[in-house]
Amino acid sequence: MNADAETLQRIERVDPVHAGTIQQNLAATAFTRQPLGFYQRFQLVTVDVRLPHRALRFKYADDGKVAVNLTPATAEAIYKVNQDEALSLEAAEVPAYLRFFVENTEGGKRRLVERAEDVQWLPATNTDAALGARKAEAVAKLHPVKVSDGPEGFQASALVLVGNQLLACDFTVRKGGKVQLVNQQVAAESLPVPAVR
Repeated sequence: MNADAETLQRIERVDPVHAGTIQQNLAATAFTRQPLGFYQRFQLVTVDVRLPHRALRFKYADDGKVAVNLTPATAEAIYKVNQDEALSLEAAEVPAYLRFFVENTEGGKRRLVERAEDVQWLPATNTDAALGARKAEAVAKLHPVKVSDGPEGFQASALVLVGNQLLACDFTVRKGGKVQLVNQQVAAESLPVPAVR
């Protein structure tokens, strides 16, 4: 049995409906495994299924023995992985963990952005002066995740893209991976980015 078939067996235990869709469309399915530096055991497994009428994407945390359904991911699902992993974050791991957490909760509608390349800009930003100026204004505000020690773990400041808004967010991140949004305010609006469906 190959690795994809073994992964599918673990997925079937936690997500039988989507496992059925994957099984019926194996020829049009791709499994991608992404190691996550803050986890020793678990990897992020993304399953892309290209149906004739639309593409589907399912996500799971998988350690080779058990899978945890992250489709759609909830904070609770990620906390279960953290508990199984016995996660204990170091300051250097907080930016990558926070990116994973933000992008895999709330149905993928929020993305942590640090550089201009992290944003899918409208092609017109290269030809339309007004759109180009709006892009430049937003890019000037981008910065890497800032992490400092906090009373119960870490404090982190990051920019999060939601729709066409850039939000400046402050989080507390505990060593065990619990994330709390403490404060958010709009840093830039009406960004020249594709509309999110």
